[in-house]
Amino acid sequence: MQSKRSQTARAGSILFTLLLTLVSPASAGLYTDSCGMVWTDASVPFEHNNETAYNEELMASYAPIMANLTEPPDLGNISWSAAFRETCAYMEERYAFTEWRGVDWDALHAGYAPKIAEAEENEDSAAYYRTLREFVYAIPDGHVLVLSPDDFGAKHADIGGGYGLGVARLDSGEVIVTYVANGSDAERAGIRFGDEVVSWNGRPVGEAIDATSIIWTPIKPSTAEGILLHKLRFLTRAPVGTPVEIGIAGPADSVPRTVNLTATDDGYETLARTSIFLGREVNDGAAGSSAELKAMITNETVTTRTLPGGIAYIAVYEEFYDVYQPFKAAMKDAIADGAPGIVIDLRFNRGGDDNLAAAYAGWFVDRPVFYEYGTTYDPGTGEPAVLWESWTRPRPDRYEGPVALLVSPYTISSGEGLPKVFAESGTGAIVSWYGTNGAFGMESMGPVLPLGVMTAFPQGASLDENGRIQVDSNASLVGGVAPTVRVPLDRDTLARAMAGEDVQLSYAVDWIRAQAEETTAEPSAEPTQAAPGWAAVLAALAVVAVWYGRR
Repeated sequence: MQSKRSQTARAGSILFTLLLTLVSPASAGLYTDSCGMVWTDASVPFEHNNETAYNEELMASYAPIMANLTEPPDLGNISWSAAFRETCAYMEERYAFTEWRGVDWDALHAGYAPKIAEAEENEDSAAYYRTLREFVYAIPDGHVLVLSPDDFGAKHADIGGGYGLGVARLDSGEVIVTYVANGSDAERAGIRFGDEVVSWNGRPVGEAIDATSIIWTPIKPSTAEGILLHKLRFLTRAPVGTPVEIGIAGPADSVPRTVNLTATDDGYETLARTSIFLGREVNDGAAGSSAELKAMITNETVTTRTLPGGIAYIAVYEEFYDVYQPFKAAMKDAIADGAPGIVIDLRFNRGGDDNLAAAYAGWFVDRPVFYEYGTTYDPGTGEPAVLWESWTRPRPDRYEGPVALLVSPYTISSGEGLPKVFAESGTGAIVSWYGTNGAFGMESMGPVLPLGVMTAFPQGASLDENGRIQVDSNASLVGGVAPTVRVPLDRDTLARAMAGEDVQLSYAVDWIRAQAEETTAEPSAEPTQAAPGWAAVLAALAVVAVWYGRR
């Protein structure tokens, strides 16, 4: 796949090959003979800057199962109930994580089929679409989706009202008020930032949070912490006109009290004001999909700026072929400018091409890292097939300073690839309040349902070097990539965030500065030793030098 080197670089080629033999981990080779494509360096097709050639490589990866592939069925012209039944059967056959996530397809069909039938009998499009969302949200996988240009008014009917306040749960377990709308009934009732919420409609607040529906999140969470985050955000949403009784503990020197409020149409303001985990205020309540949310944030694929002290900031929003060149340009600029550190912001990275995420990583790692075996369902055999093997390899002009990644539960799919490589290789730091989404499978379109509702779900998994599922959350809702520098969730950090500070970015900058201080500190009096394996590398250099000299 890589271009041949010239004769004048022959010695360098031999040296490079010898070095890789000594210091790079060998491929596990579990599927190399059977998969359609092996990318020994995932950055190569992007460095070539030839999308047509790359698309041909992608098609070649599907060669082992190409003859067996078919279009997903169009069920738009049959009854709602029949279409739902066929969709459940189709997903049960092909979904990559049925066992991994403990999905009971028979129970899901039995639980939601009566509601679909009732909606059909009543010709209630809103109830039909709401039930489909409840169905996919019962599967904790951010890649299992229903997609529709119209929610038939169901979302506003369910969560169009707010109570003029937002809440969060601290690391201590307390649930506190983090936002109070100016001029709201909540403000007039004396609710203030930091007040502890102890009950909700007569139930302990923890029980109320657990019972909260989150089916209207534009990016579906896949882990326990992601689900909790959104349950807290949607606790304070309800149909317009819905009353609530809130138990407030208040400050230590005050008497506990009860406040009665009524939900009003606020344009989803409380969801906008609690989107601080993205580092900015974004009204994700008004967005119906990741594409709509992306349009609210930026029209760019990569944005850059320089932070105080010369630290480079690079935000990457998705992984598509034409993103690599602006990312490469941003990295070249940071290196040329002598940036003392780089912050890569992936907090809203909605994914795309896995190989591109592996290519990003080559700018930072100091040794080859196995990225994945990519699989998908083979309709011919009824089993998963391995389509490709890919590796991240260090670039010769890589950045060697400290790098901090910012992530969130909205960091999903291939957006989780760079954090995965960092976590596995010990490169840099992953800084956040929360880990990534935990949905890393190979998403495919599913059946088309009545009223133009489309479905999508992963028919393939990403496997590690030993053939095990990686990153995707399991039946215990554990998954994604966790922060290595976890920002505290306490009154101080939340107060700073609500005042407009990007607290997670501040922690990332502080971490980078701390690394710089360590490198400029007094050297130890103890003699240093070469890293394990480098003696062999130095010996290899000597061998090549002797060989080249004898020519």
